[in-house]
Amino acid sequence: LALLSSGQGAVPAVQAAETPAYVAIGDSLAFGVGAAEPGKDCYVALVHDALRKSDRYRERGLELVNLAVPGATTEDILIPGGQLDSALEEIRSRTEDTSSADDNVEIISVNIGGNDLLSLTTADSPCVDDVSGDACLDRFGEVLASLQENLAEVLRQLREEAPQAGIYVLDLYNPYSGTGDERESVADLAVQQLNGVIGAITASDDLKVHMGTVFRLFHGRGAQWIAADGIHPNEKGHKVMAEVLLAVIDDRPPRIPAELLAEPPAPAASPTGGVPGLGKDGDSDIPWFV
Repeated sequence: LALLSSGQGAVPAVQAAETPAYVAIGDSLAFGVGAAEPGKDCYVALVHDALRKSDRYRERGLELVNLAVPGATTEDILIPGGQLDSALEEIRSRTEDTSSADDNVEIISVNIGGNDLLSLTTADSPCVDDVSGDACLDRFGEVLASLQENLAEVLRQLREEAPQAGIYVLDLYNPYSGTGDERESVADLAVQQLNGVIGAITASDDLKVHMGTVFRLFHGRGAQWIAADGIHPNEKGHKVMAEVLLAVIDDRPPRIPAELLAEPPAPAASPTGGVPGLGKDGDSDIPWFV
């Protein structure tokens, strides 16, 4: 796999006592739902394994601190004692440990937002009855605004506490893409708009955050890279996400293994084709950015 190509040989049995860390923040995707063995086969674990075998960490070692919680929203990350507080404490404890000069948090990945979007499907959501109605569009705008505020705050605090760390954010995919599911087009539009918000936040020069995109790679491959639950990535999907994250960490284009691309993507619905809230000219009633 391309995501394993950065390693040359096995990791030594004895590594440096002062071990830097990779901290992962997120929801069920980062936790590993959809993988046969989440602790081993999820994209976060695959990236960690590739990094610790790389020239950068082969001798120094790299500890993984995966704080991801299934079901988490951007708001949940900010609750007292939640993922952000845990990440900040991990960063501080390592920075303040004067006995070690090489055990800081050097890599932080953030993958969040899917559950913010899924809040539109709860029983009390106006989108359940009328996805094109004003009430639904207003609720969607509120979700985007909340995500923008929360994610920006998470990244701001991480950057302030870890000014030298590499911070990487993944966007979201449409799990229905290429499946023919009736939700495919609406989900495509919604995910693209949410990704637009994520992209706008990560583009801030002050945050110095790097974004990796999985959306286009998953286009038309819902039946290939999504698990039986219809939402989470399967083993192949996790491998693709791992390669995208590793590529952005290495500052290179992703190299998806040929075997994962052997089957062509299925025809996927156009995000502007027959989607409620869109006019014939492609104009949307839903704001692209908030």
